[in-house]
Amino acid sequence: MCLCTDGLQRRIGVKTQAKSDGLQLLRAIDETQARGQEGARVDPASAAHEAELDVGDAGSDRYHLALHHLIEEGALLGDDHTAFDVGEEHPHGYALYFFTRRAVQLLEG
Repeated sequence: MCLCTDGLQRRIGVKTQAKSDGLQLLRAIDETQARGQEGARVDPASAAHEAELDVGDAGSDRYHLALHHLIEEGALLGDDHTAFDVGEEHPHGYALYFFTRRAVQLLEG
């Protein structure tokens, strides 16, 4: 098997894990904070423990990949009032997010 196939399989595996972790994180956010309310302000980092994504702390790679997946899906929208700079690779981070209609749709399946 060539290395390019191995790399592709790894990327697919990471995306699949991020999607699964993202849904797990979204469920934890909903159960502990949003309770199905579109527009609710939520703190994904505090829900990470509930979702068992805090491997060491809320700064784990799995947590960040899950959060990124939810942002890409439109399930979470950063609250601009809580924006902070997290470095060149990720110029903006947010302490709080808004739970969107898309989040509700993803949870409904």
